[in-house]
Amino acid sequence: MRRMLILIGLAAVLAGPARAGPTAEAEAAFETDDYDRALALYSQAVDQAGANPAARASALFDRAEAYGRHAEDQKALADYGEALQLAADPRFKAVVLTGRADLYAQMRRYPDAIADYTQALALKPDLVGVHTARGQTYSRIRDDTSAMADYEAELKLNPKYPRALRARAVLLGQPDPTQIKEHAW
Repeated sequence: MRRMLILIGLAAVLAGPARAGPTAEAEAAFETDDYDRALALYSQAVDQAGANPAARASALFDRAEAYGRHAEDQKALADYGEALQLAADPRFKAVVLTGRADLYAQMRRYPDAIADYTQALALKPDLVGVHTARGQTYSRIRDDTSAMADYEAELKLNPKYPRALRARAVLLGQPDPTQIKEHAW
């Protein structure tokens, strides 16, 4: 959930002024798990974006995230796909690819998830959490070597990233390092 909020926040920054009106209200509804209202408002934002590709891509991404939470996977995939076609900014494309990869992983379409995470990393190699998410997807298909490589790559970029620390520890059969208390000697 936290990574999703970070991705939504990044999308908001990238979209700039296009985030006013129904989008702001939709984000508030999304954060309170009112997905029906969020979907209606994001649909308004898509309509209001009209022919502006950046605004439309941003609104489609937001609506795709809400569709994903509402278990409307096919609608989410359609919105992610259109957002990718419209997006010009590589950082935003990486965010959209990561969102779609997360949905693919949730749907147990692991090869598709890995492909999207890989594309996102090609566009934005330092995007927080993507190596870890891809590593966890590799773990689900029992490719422990690739999973460990991704956890290590994440930890090179973000040495204290808790999800990567925990995932690596699980793979190594070690205790969760985020739960070990240090002694004050």
